Amino acid sequence: FKYIKFFFQKTQSAKYIRKGKCNKCGACCRNIVFYAGDDAIKTEKQFESLKQWDKHYGNFRISGRETDGTLLFTCNALNENNKCKLYFLRGLACRMYPNPNAKFLADGGQVQEGCGYYFEPDKKFSSFLK
Repeated sequence: FKYIKFFFQKTQSAKYIRKGKCNKCGACCRNIVFYAGDDAIKTEKQFESLKQWDKHYGNFRISGRETDGTLLFTCNALNENNKCKLYFLRGLACRMYPNPNAKFLADGGQVQEGCGYYFEPDKKFSSFLK
């Protein structure tokens, strides 16, 4: 039963679409939260595993922690003009930002204040009532 429920939730739940465009402010390169699956990275050991999976995570350093223990990261490739020094060589996490991770959004996560991107569900609530 739990597999049927999982399948139903994955196929029938609302998906989110990224809209808008980048303001090129560099805010997204500071105070970044990384995820492994649906779980936010909370330990240095988890971060080391991410770096083993994708070498581009080596461009980031731990810069703080949320109250729930989630690690915050800052990119080392951001220059003084808020431009990425490695833009054409940037990793998948940067290319996909902001990625509408369903758990992140369900938990109330949002893009940085002033970001030109925003999310909208791909289905209206009323379509689920039919």
